[in-house]
Amino acid sequence: MMTRAQAISYVLACAEREKPMSSSDSNQNSRSVVDLDYHFTTTVKVRLPETDAMGIVFHGNYFTYLEVGRVEYLLNLGLAEGLRPIRDFENVVANAHLDFMAPARLHDVLSIDVCTQEIRHSSFTFAVRIRHKSENRLIASGWTTHCAIDDDFQPIEVPDSFRATISKYEGWGS
Repeated sequence: MMTRAQAISYVLACAEREKPMSSSDSNQNSRSVVDLDYHFTTTVKVRLPETDAMGIVFHGNYFTYLEVGRVEYLLNLGLAEGLRPIRDFENVVANAHLDFMAPARLHDVLSIDVCTQEIRHSSFTFAVRIRHKSENRLIASGWTTHCAIDDDFQPIEVPDSFRATISKYEGWGS
């Protein structure tokens, strides 16, 4: 039997080598995360514990903002349930990336734009753009790639119902 660490390594390897199965058109997948079409936005206000001694958001907290945006996006689509960000299957983060463009400060209100960039056989990628709400200034952009898994941490195919909901919302194929 595989250990949890071995299973996670296997999942990450699978997410790296699989080919797209259903996503927006291939031109959109190669576009910059900043230039994608975002249909969903939520906001957060920078709180004191998220900042350093200079009142600037500590870089690690931006990953929390990505999570806030992703969960709100999934809730908006009716894909989340209770404590589970995705109700129909489990998933793990296989990759997370952020590029920082400008600082955010204490009490800034940030807009978090979220879209699904692509869905592959067993993985899917959320693109995120974080902007200063009142100035519309780009603060950071990035993505997280998730792998659908079973109870043994083995990759599974992303369910058709998830694909259909995302595809309809993002306007793929229309």
